[in-house]
Amino acid sequence: MSNLPSPLAFLDVPGEMAALMRQKDWSQTPFGPLETWSTALRSAVSICLGSRFPIVLYWGETRALIYNDAWSPVPGRKHPWALGRAGWEVWAEIWDIIGPMFDHVMATGEATWSEDQLLPLNRFGYVEECYFYYSYSPVRGETGAVEGIFTAVTETTYRVLTERRERLLRNVSEATSATRAAVDACREGVRCLHEVPEEAPFCLAYLRDAATGALRRVALAGLAADDPLAPLEVTADSDALPWSFAAARQAPALIGGLAERLGGRLIGTPWPEPLEEALVVPIPGPLGEEPHGYLVAGISPRRRVDADYRNLFVRAAGHLGTAIANAQRYEEERRRAEQLAELDRAKTAFFSNASHEFRTPLTLMLGPLEDMLARPDRTAGEPRVGRQELELIQRNGQRLLRLVNSLLDFSRMEAGRMRASFAPLDLALYTAELASSFRSAMARAGLAFGIDCRPLDEPVWVDRDLWEKIVLNLVSNAFKYTLAGEVRVSLRRQDGYAVLAVADSGVGIPQSELGKVFDRFHRIEGQIGRTHEGTGIGLALVKDLTELHGGEVRVTSQIGVGTTFEVWLPFGHAHLPEANRVSATQVSTATRADTFVAEALRWLPDEPLPSAPVTRDEQVGGGQGRGERIVLADDNADMRGYVERLLKESGYQVEAVADGRAAVEAVQRQLPALVLSDVMMPVLDGFGVLRALRSDEGTGQVPIILLSARAGEEASIEGIAAGADDYLVKPFSARELIARVEGAMRLARLRRETADALRQANEVLEIRVRERTRERDQLWAYSHDLIGIADSRGIWVSINPAWTRTLGWTVDEIIGKTSEWLEHPEDRQRTRQEIAQLAAGAASFNFENRFRTRSDSYRTLSWTAVPEGGLLYCVARDVTVERERALELEQARDALRQSQKMEAIGQLTGGIAHDFNNLLTAITGSLELLQRHLNGEQPRAERYIGIAIASAQRAAALTQRLLSFGRRQALDLQPVDVNRLVTGMETLIQRTLNENIRLQLQLDAATWSTCSDANQLENALLNLCINARDAMPQGGQLVITTRNLRDPRLLMLPERLSGDYVELAVEDTGSGIPAAVLERVFEPFFTTKPQGKGTGLGLSMVYGFIKQSGGYIDLHSEEGRGTRVSLLFPRHQGVASETVGQELPLHPGRGERVLVVEDEPGVRLLIVEVLKDLGYTALEAEDAPTALALLEREPQLDLVVSDVGLPGLSGRELVEEIRRQRPGIAVLLVTGYAEETMDVQRFLGQGMQLLQKPFAIEVLSERIQDLLQDRRAQS
Repeated sequence: MSNLPSPLAFLDVPGEMAALMRQKDWSQTPFGPLETWSTALRSAVSICLGSRFPIVLYWGETRALIYNDAWSPVPGRKHPWALGRAGWEVWAEIWDIIGPMFDHVMATGEATWSEDQLLPLNRFGYVEECYFYYSYSPVRGETGAVEGIFTAVTETTYRVLTERRERLLRNVSEATSATRAAVDACREGVRCLHEVPEEAPFCLAYLRDAATGALRRVALAGLAADDPLAPLEVTADSDALPWSFAAARQAPALIGGLAERLGGRLIGTPWPEPLEEALVVPIPGPLGEEPHGYLVAGISPRRRVDADYRNLFVRAAGHLGTAIANAQRYEEERRRAEQLAELDRAKTAFFSNASHEFRTPLTLMLGPLEDMLARPDRTAGEPRVGRQELELIQRNGQRLLRLVNSLLDFSRMEAGRMRASFAPLDLALYTAELASSFRSAMARAGLAFGIDCRPLDEPVWVDRDLWEKIVLNLVSNAFKYTLAGEVRVSLRRQDGYAVLAVADSGVGIPQSELGKVFDRFHRIEGQIGRTHEGTGIGLALVKDLTELHGGEVRVTSQIGVGTTFEVWLPFGHAHLPEANRVSATQVSTATRADTFVAEALRWLPDEPLPSAPVTRDEQVGGGQGRGERIVLADDNADMRGYVERLLKESGYQVEAVADGRAAVEAVQRQLPALVLSDVMMPVLDGFGVLRALRSDEGTGQVPIILLSARAGEEASIEGIAAGADDYLVKPFSARELIARVEGAMRLARLRRETADALRQANEVLEIRVRERTRERDQLWAYSHDLIGIADSRGIWVSINPAWTRTLGWTVDEIIGKTSEWLEHPEDRQRTRQEIAQLAAGAASFNFENRFRTRSDSYRTLSWTAVPEGGLLYCVARDVTVERERALELEQARDALRQSQKMEAIGQLTGGIAHDFNNLLTAITGSLELLQRHLNGEQPRAERYIGIAIASAQRAAALTQRLLSFGRRQALDLQPVDVNRLVTGMETLIQRTLNENIRLQLQLDAATWSTCSDANQLENALLNLCINARDAMPQGGQLVITTRNLRDPRLLMLPERLSGDYVELAVEDTGSGIPAAVLERVFEPFFTTKPQGKGTGLGLSMVYGFIKQSGGYIDLHSEEGRGTRVSLLFPRHQGVASETVGQELPLHPGRGERVLVVEDEPGVRLLIVEVLKDLGYTALEAEDAPTALALLEREPQLDLVVSDVGLPGLSGRELVEEIRRQRPGIAVLLVTGYAEETMDVQRFLGQGMQLLQKPFAIEVLSERIQDLLQDRRAQS
């Protein structure tokens, strides 16, 4: 620091900025030389330089800058150039933002501030997104004018950006964590990032294609799909434009030069500057592996890529990587769950089918056995067991044996215990022999059957038994699913393989099922075939057995064209285990082939079965049927024949069919008494039969019993829930079947009888309903309440005639629309809300609104409404009269409360005025005495005394206003000519008004006189004129009107006035009074004027004066239009007085003896001093006992001056005692309480007068003189 001259000592502080200021030539700046700087500027600069908080001063008209060391980093490269330069020059880029704020502070002197204000500053060669917290405070000079602005600044850019980026990352995390696919995670992440374009003007996401390794765009925002910057696919190791993914494999890569490639066009950014850069960030993959892909984000032109900005996108890419990893794990779990579910479904289907395959043969074995055991012994030579039953048992036993063998083969394959014996075999001859066994079955089914097994040039190593199973399974499968056309079996040599082909023209296999046909337990749902039987093992076993031979199975198929299965077996034996190779043998295959063929034949619906005659003794259940017709549907011929025989033996007629569609057609041709249907059937299963019959009105009531091999409670519940009357699980006995059939028949008959009884009951009920409806219609028609039914939207569906009687609208005018057009505008929103609650299910009670009548009046309705079945049932009662009476009662209560309130305030103000009057009497009287004693000798003192007297008189006027409001002042009621009074005040009123206010008098020359206190009336009128002046600060017009009113009721006043009245009205064109304020304008101390501009007693004084005068005040105002105040006084029949008040002289005394009784020392001293100055002999007492004691001692007293409100014995009681002792003595009573004034005036007698505080000395002198003169005249 240096020793600067004293005027420049404010710069003698440490720091860079102080040094720069000391070195700067300030004469070349708007500040001028340092020596000319004002005190205010020097002080502000001293505070600025000495502060460690960033502070800058903007000074003068140019808002030139001075700042301290802490603020110097803010302008960036503009420092120190900015020192002393004009603000608009330093901050040209933001002057449109801060300039108006500077102007406001300089013009008004009001400080302002901004929090986190965005200010785009150009301080490092580019426009930067910056945020500041600052305050602008005015610096005033010696004259009080604002000379400059003191600015405290904090840059909040880092905090604002950090909070914004944390919110953005939180949104990205929440959005991506909810996704279940990698693509969805990228799309959600890109969407969230671009929702804040200040950070990411555009955004792209690329994921690596697992198959090709290329990067495919999966998400974009802020760019068009065909934009050159957003290629759909990019080579992963490409280092070419637009994005260098290869360079970003390990770490984010910044790509520049975008503005040139974009041609200056903007991309999704709120800033006007073009984009220059983008950041490519790898989306991290599993640890040590390649990234999942890349995130490309545009960089804001108003930010540079620093560590925080780079970290934003690195963390965002991390969230994407986490979401992608989670999605991949979720997908893996989903696939695993699907595989488990598929396995579970296959297992369930297998056991269901296996159950069917076991239970059907068991039924056909156990049922006949039970029948045979129940038959009586035959006579000699007659067998007890019939051949038919034995054949049935034998066929189904063979079926069970084949199923069990297949399951055993499958289990051995699964366990790896299948023992195969491979030997060379003439495969063509053996295959042709196996296939030929199906020729008779094919012929019976009407199918063409071709066998083309040409001899091969060498034998094929196979296991005979296993090959037999392969061929028979494939041919049996072709027969099962070929309903028409042909089946061809061929064997050929191709590409070193022996190829067996089994081709058919059957129903075909859907493409979606081709990959599953060899899966274990898999069956195609809904596949059409000759039977629904099967376990889903056959083709899986073919595949496993072929693979055991070292071959493979292939399948091709087309829906509606057919299917071809091919078995490819390699020649030779090198591919076979040596331990399983044996020499050639010859094995017979007839028995196994016959089993397959026999089962296939049972799939034919018209295959005849032997039927033995049934004797009466053999009938089950004793033949309880009545010849009712039963439709039986089962695809198994043995089961169909067995059940048909049982039913016929029991006396029923049976029509047996092989599939569900035939069953439905049979029922539709002729209604049966019962339908008995298997569940698992081709073409249409049992549940399909159930749906078809129940959905048809003509067949919906036919009893249906389902037969199924699916055991368990769930299966039974499913059947009953679907609409079946009963559900019978295989195996079942003959007796159980017949019992279930008879039970269903009985229930059907019972239902018919019940339906008939119900129909009769309904007829009786309809008669009763008609009677009740007639009664309801009468209530509907004659009710005085409004009854209506509406839908959930409030649209009326039906209303009763009371609507027309009450509202006048016809039924057609209301039905079909809501009542919104009838509702009072103020009630519509509430009514819509109530209807919405009703529609939601809530009942409504005592809800009130108003409906418009045809005569445009409104009726108040009280509603009760209940929602039921999508309709609203409503009843409304007209409560208009009740509400009007209630409103009148409430208004009366409000008026009473207001009256009581005003009365209480009046008592309070009266008491305050009494105390004030005592004080003011002493003050004003003492000042007047002092002024008289000075007698012009000390002009300055007299001037001060005059000011004090004027102030005391204003205080006295204030107490009069309090008394006036409380209606406790003593009114000097005299006849008053209102026109003369207004004319006499015209000059005073004109001086009171502003020059821009025009005064206009509109006085009716024939205006009557009224009886009032002229002084109080003048005060009231002047008060109203002053209020009108204050309401017209911009000027306007004031009109004073007088007129006669013979019937005030024409004014629509709240109070009922009668008789003749005089109206004095004051009307202005001012701002008017808001509606919310109107109710309080007459309350004491209530004012809308600024603090210190009024007492709030003006209108309350006028109100009290008018009420005490027996008149009425009426106020009408409209905001923005003006106010009119009318004062109404009762008419006076006499002639108005023309006396004018004159200044009273002081009357000297003649030594008369006067007793002064006053408890207030100041007032007592004043009166005594006045009396002495006037030449009277004054005696004083502070209370009644002292006064009475003096009275006894003083034989000669001419006058008693006594306060009314004495402690203990009052002044009135004291006077009564004094006059009792000395009847002729003169009495002057003094009071400061208006209520005492009115009470004492009635007490006054001859030689007595009343004087109200505060009073002037002249008035006191005049009253004493009058009383003494009257006394002398009487004596």
